[in-house]
Amino acid sequence: MPEKQQGALRAGYAHDMTALNAIHQALRDADISFAAYLPDTLNYPLARLLETDPGMICVNCAREDEGVAMAMGAFLGGRWPVLLTEGSGLGLSALILARGIVQRTPLLILASHNSALGERHDYIAATRRVTEPLLDALNIPYVIAMSGEQAPLLIREAQLSVRGDRRPVAVLFPRHSLHVPEAS
Repeated sequence: MPEKQQGALRAGYAHDMTALNAIHQALRDADISFAAYLPDTLNYPLARLLETDPGMICVNCAREDEGVAMAMGAFLGGRWPVLLTEGSGLGLSALILARGIVQRTPLLILASHNSALGERHDYIAATRRVTEPLLDALNIPYVIAMSGEQAPLLIREAQLSVRGDRRPVAVLFPRHSLHVPEAS
């Protein structure tokens, strides 16, 4: 297996820049040209990559529901959007997501902090309990990327569903999926 490219050390772990670069390329290959995000520990290096891409319009929002609204508006303006958010942001975005579903407004969602094991912070405990149930309640299809290597394929397939179904689809990233493995 090729050696993983280590990125910046953040919150005690290093991001896997090889995986993040592959995700960036997968988004470009899927014709994604608009990204809305609220910076968080897992997504910040991907947001930085997207910010440097001249073919990508990036909007840093103050609230996750604003990001959903901006991304869905970008679709109405002719762009294929992605939302980068924590799972907690999905909980704060239920109403605008429901509106987008009713209006058949497509959106690719890349979210961190799902219900997988390995979360280091107790303040995330509540959000880990609501992300997947919320997606289920809104009938938003989702998959969990258990490794960074899976991400490009899952993004491609999710975006095909976004286009075909004209609704939001999510790819969830546990902490370990985008980080260099820690020494035991």
